[in-house]
Amino acid sequence: MGKTKFDARLTALTAGVFTVLVLQAAGLLRGINEWVNSTLPLIDTPLMNFLTWFGDDAFLLLFAAFAVLADWKQKGRVSLSTLVFILAAAVGLAAVGALKLTFAEPRPRFYEVGVGGYAFPSGHTFRAAIIAAYGSDRWKKYAPAFWAYAVGIALTRLLLHYHWLGDVLFSLLFAPWLYHLLKLLFGGKFE
Repeated sequence: MGKTKFDARLTALTAGVFTVLVLQAAGLLRGINEWVNSTLPLIDTPLMNFLTWFGDDAFLLLFAAFAVLADWKQKGRVSLSTLVFILAAAVGLAAVGALKLTFAEPRPRFYEVGVGGYAFPSGHTFRAAIIAAYGSDRWKKYAPAFWAYAVGIALTRLLLHYHWLGDVLFSLLFAPWLYHLLKLLFGGKFE
């Protein structure tokens, strides 16, 4: 049996995801969530709503299509890393929906009815962070731009008062954790 190599990134992300999940479940994020929400101004402008769209399902689908086409053009097939990204996005969005139903955390401000009406965790931030996890892995020199994009989407959700700090923090940790975990399960390093 082969020796398992310690993965510091996976360990740190696991600790972060687990910590935020436990704090959320115990209600221990309520105070800081309310403080951040009351401190940040509400910026509900057409520009802010346009920017937050870049964390929507439509943008995720456009990005996934771009990744598939880039693979096809470069290799004549879809790469394993792109397939893992698509799988991570699908599994992650299902998990986000299940967590929203499980916690049923009300949003700071009304957004919509149904699963999308719950706050924890942030779906927009998850989509942006899964794009950032994959994009920074595939195009390493653009990693800071990908993560600035993900944090920017998280900030739009906070400034629109659609999410609490814990919602976006969890999603910023959960997406790269899931991508990294699936990447390791499918063989680690990709071409």
